[in-house]
Amino acid sequence: MAVFHKIFTVILMLTILVRTVLIYIIVTAALRVMGKRQVSDMQTSELVITLIISQVASLPLENPERPLLSCLIPIMMIIAIELLVSLLMMKSQKVRSLICGHPIVVIKDGKILESELKRLRISYEDLYSLLREKDISDEKDVRYGVIEPNGTLSVLTDENISGDSVKSKDLQKELDDIAKEGSS
Repeated sequence: MAVFHKIFTVILMLTILVRTVLIYIIVTAALRVMGKRQVSDMQTSELVITLIISQVASLPLENPERPLLSCLIPIMMIIAIELLVSLLMMKSQKVRSLICGHPIVVIKDGKILESELKRLRISYEDLYSLLREKDISDEKDVRYGVIEPNGTLSVLTDENISGDSVKSKDLQKELDDIAKEGSS
């Protein structure tokens, strides 16, 4: 009886090992299909998809009796949805803004816009840390500081800003709106 138990345990362990390798390969391939980005560069939707895929992939590992297809089919569906959403975001600025958000100006002409920091729930310390990462020690040197949809800070100074340096339509609109508010 003990021999059968040992054989069963070995077979179970081999099954878990094979499933783990297969799921690793599938999840890695799925994330490659979605695109090459670091976690810090991911849009919110991409991070959510990654977390969902990892959760779904863990189910057959936690329960060896669960069929492997019960995780593969949802993972493939999630990838298909992500690819469709990515395509829609490329084609429609409205869809992109809805899913990813838009850039938000937090520094204008060297002045920190406290209301925008509160709206984004960013502390002054966090903003100063982001500025230091850009080798800027004083916000007064910044013409525009913009929090991008992925959470990074872009800094436009008088030296690096020109009429066509802003490629984002959302950001250009926001900068134009700020300029109008300042002139009225």
